[in-house]
Amino acid sequence: MQQEISPIAVRPWTLNGISERMIVSHYENNYGGAVRTLNAARRELATLESGAAPYRLRALKREEQSAMNSVALHELYFGNLGGEGNAGLGRLDWHEVPNQLGPLLEEHFGSVKMWRREFVGAAQALAGGSGWALLTYSRRDKRFWNQIAMDHTQCAVDAAPVLVLDMYEHAYHLDFGANATAYIDAFAAVCGDQALPAEDPSNQEIPSISVEELAAQLAKGESVQVLDARPRHHISRNVDLMAGAVWRDPDQVEEWIGELSPDQPVAVYCAYGFHVGCNIAKTLRERGFDARYIRGGVSAWYAAGGPRAMRPVTR
Repeated sequence: MQQEISPIAVRPWTLNGISERMIVSHYENNYGGAVRTLNAARRELATLESGAAPYRLRALKREEQSAMNSVALHELYFGNLGGEGNAGLGRLDWHEVPNQLGPLLEEHFGSVKMWRREFVGAAQALAGGSGWALLTYSRRDKRFWNQIAMDHTQCAVDAAPVLVLDMYEHAYHLDFGANATAYIDAFAAVCGDQALPAEDPSNQEIPSISVEELAAQLAKGESVQVLDARPRHHISRNVDLMAGAVWRDPDQVEEWIGELSPDQPVAVYCAYGFHVGCNIAKTLRERGFDARYIRGGVSAWYAAGGPRAMRPVTR
């Protein structure tokens, strides 16, 4: 089964305390790397001969489990940063937890303050090392508890993660160096200036295309208009475009829509705010274009081994 990369559940440029550069690097390199590793392990497992050495099967199954957990934990971590409407606690607020969760934390930890202190302590215990700090719910014991996982395979088998903090150095070193405490404080205080859409428009009415399908079309020589619809303030700092794509300002559709060929299909992506690409595709379809958004954005392209093109933006 091919693991698809999930669009990031937060707008990196809206966060206070953790930089966009840090979040994007984490998402593209570490989360994307986990997706690539998982897919590679599964491909090798699918082709493993029945007479293969047992140690080889053991190694591949361990790699698969580690990558599966890494993918899931990273998606939860970004979801925690993304504000209301995401999994778990959503945006972490040390001062006010959801009404339905507060009484349970008081029951299971003595008070919300004691839970916070223990969670932060667990995270700080991993400083200088690696692992995850998690608030989890034990289905068997029917209670919340904080745990640390020294790697991706140590999550409790009967527990559902609710709040996830990545304490691997890749999650904070670009911003905070070795100061893990400052990173933990930033994670506790982070908030977005803009709320995410109540619904993910990628799930409903707008046709999509996977990076594999797009790559196959391009390999056949089919003419596809590929648009990068990242916001202007982001593209001005990062001009890394998908090969063959052109950037168009999502706020200036009326200025450039006439430049598109109505006879050729359009594929739209937005690397981080995936809803932006979806909305541009929707607008183009309303104008009669055969437009689709690219599932997973440009990071999915990279995860699938797509080419990278570094060139300046001219518009």
